[in-house]
Amino acid sequence: MIGRIWYFFKTSFNSCLASKKRTAIFLALILLFAIIIGLVNVPYSWGIAVICYVFYVSYGMQFAGELIGGREFLPKFNFKAIPIGIKALIVLWIYGTLQALILLGISTLFNFPSFEFEKFFLEFSETFHLIFTHSPVNTVLFFALSIVITYIFGFFIEIALAHLVDNGSFADAFNFKLLKHYIDNIGWVEYVKDYTAVVLALLICSSLEFIPVFEFLTSSISFLLIFMVEFCAINVIYRKMKN
Repeated sequence: MIGRIWYFFKTSFNSCLASKKRTAIFLALILLFAIIIGLVNVPYSWGIAVICYVFYVSYGMQFAGELIGGREFLPKFNFKAIPIGIKALIVLWIYGTLQALILLGISTLFNFPSFEFEKFFLEFSETFHLIFTHSPVNTVLFFALSIVITYIFGFFIEIALAHLVDNGSFADAFNFKLLKHYIDNIGWVEYVKDYTAVVLALLICSSLEFIPVFEFLTSSISFLLIFMVEFCAINVIYRKMKN
């Protein structure tokens, strides 16, 4: 497992070091994106944020394509990547909406606030408070079901995005028979190990946000590493899926 996690980090670092100029530009754009997100009372700021996110996902899918081609560096942005980025965004939105509805049902059932997977680990003081303000049985069931649902949705999102990079078919991203076939080819145990390694790597990257020194900079670096690891995972899954 450590070797798998290290692979994602190694690819991220190699990509950053291969083109320091593009990495610096990307970091600057992340900082700009964070500033725009923070300007919630400024007219049209959320519209600009949506456009930025379209570019972010489009660039991520382009980066995944570069990795699949064996090129471990941040590429120059290609506007032709926008259509596949929009498809990926719609896939993420549909899966995310279904996940949110199920998690909302679980939260309502056990009288808990809405749950985010990473907060369970990264904001443990809040988690600790929730544990002591609810019955032990409800607490265990709530967290267990929430984590399982979050894990399962992410599990299929990764393979769906890998398929999208492969042939750009939007409809097949929801063809669970086809996605199951891909996982069968990879091997369920192998895929569980890879996906778990991705989740752990993302949690490590996210934890940088909580370093109490130069928080704005560490948050931006964290965001960059999350980007690298997240879209690097598509490359790993794609290659195993095709092999």
